[in-house]
Amino acid sequence: MSVRLFGTDGMRGRVNKYPMTPEVALRLGLAAGTFYRDKNRRSRVVIGKDTRRSSYMFEYSLVAGLTASGADAYLLHV
Repeated sequence: MSVRLFGTDGMRGRVNKYPMTPEVALRLGLAAGTFYRDKNRRSRVVIGKDTRRSSYMFEYSLVAGLTASGADAYLLHV
């Protein structure tokens, strides 16, 4: 049985309980950076967030995964 991570409004859940963990955000960044990889140039990803304290944790975990896969991440912050 596969687990569905995304609904109509993105990922939802309680912070630090699967799937809303930094590890999942890191893996999501790795997957997205790999999926959108282009042989001719670096992929560019723009990330925005809201004002919740947990947004910082997820933002930096996502950026770590993206940059590890070779993508450039641009942070808009709030």
